[in-house]
Amino acid sequence: MKSCSARLRRASPDRGRRALDLELTQLDVLQADVDDESPQVLGALVETLLGAGALDATLAPIFMKKNRPGTRIEVLCLPDHRERFLRLLLTETSTLGVKARRIERYALPRRFDTVEVNGHSIRVKVAVLDGSDLKAMPEFEDCRRAAQAIGLPVRDVIRLAITAWETTPPAAGEPSSRD
Repeated sequence: MKSCSARLRRASPDRGRRALDLELTQLDVLQADVDDESPQVLGALVETLLGAGALDATLAPIFMKKNRPGTRIEVLCLPDHRERFLRLLLTETSTLGVKARRIERYALPRRFDTVEVNGHSIRVKVAVLDGSDLKAMPEFEDCRRAAQAIGLPVRDVIRLAITAWETTPPAAGEPSSRD
């Protein structure tokens, strides 16, 4: 099945409110539960899954039959990539089976801006709602590289990047409200 991504405009039940402008994407969630896998293997698995193109990969502690502690592995992927991640879960873990389900993900439209912190470029992901900037978060890897180069804690670089973004006027064509 092909992946689907579309813009969705839903009318709000409250009169006077604008419709939500969200991106709708069909995605697959793959899930495997294991109770006999080492933490080292599971940590490496998450890196492998993300490196292979998973949109997200998570590990969560669970209790399995006979009250045994275990780990739930979840992978979020495009439907066209389902087989790739099924194969990875079956070959890279002790699981004998994988559950799968199709979901719809609603996401705010977003763009990337760039700011300078002590001479280092940092990308800032900006989410937009109703034509205005709603949330902004600097890209962590950019902040980490800048922090190492200038000798500051990563938290400080993140704060400086947010301040730089908030005080930089938007480029032409960008939303103008930065509350």
